[in-house]
Amino acid sequence: MNHLFSCRSLSLLLTLGLAGITSSCTSTSQLRSPSVATSLRGPSTVAQKTLTPGFRGLFLTKKSSASRKPQVAPRPNVPPVKVHDMVLARSTRSNTRLIIDIGRQKAFLLVENKVAIETPISSARAGMHTPRGTFSMTERVRSGKISTLYGVGMPCWMRLDGSVFGVHAGYLPGYPASHGCVRLPSDAAAMIFDNTRSGTRVSIVSSWDGAS
Repeated sequence: MNHLFSCRSLSLLLTLGLAGITSSCTSTSQLRSPSVATSLRGPSTVAQKTLTPGFRGLFLTKKSSASRKPQVAPRPNVPPVKVHDMVLARSTRSNTRLIIDIGRQKAFLLVENKVAIETPISSARAGMHTPRGTFSMTERVRSGKISTLYGVGMPCWMRLDGSVFGVHAGYLPGYPASHGCVRLPSDAAAMIFDNTRSGTRVSIVSSWDGAS
């Protein structure tokens, strides 16, 4: 009797075990099935697949913009200052005069009627005016002169007669850009300031041929 019960119990256990294995295999195969896996994961998987390219594009855009080199503003196309040392050495400050050629955007310091310094300038921009004519330097301020229009310094300030116009050191962008004054490079302005005086003649012309 006990032997018969043991056999039946063993048979029942084997049956249940095989059923469990079969159910497990069936569940595993169902999970591996693409249709079942998709249904189990639900709509979030579809949303993820749909949004992935957008996130990828956003990531690549940020990466490409971050790796892009910052643009550098081009340097102004301004010719260099030319100094003829042997001519400049003969300056006594009383034998010099300044010629400003608006058309060529250049200034020439003459020593005994010979060019000692040739420098680029920046005169009045469009809509403004740099006066033409012959003037004398009056007020001269090496440093501390402040523009009443822009609030910036105007080193080596050399006023023309009693007018509001003058010659001074300033920024040269490579074209006429001032409010009316004549801007010079800093080094040229300092040399011209040191080799002129109150009363030095300044000629501003539309074009200078070098003859007078």
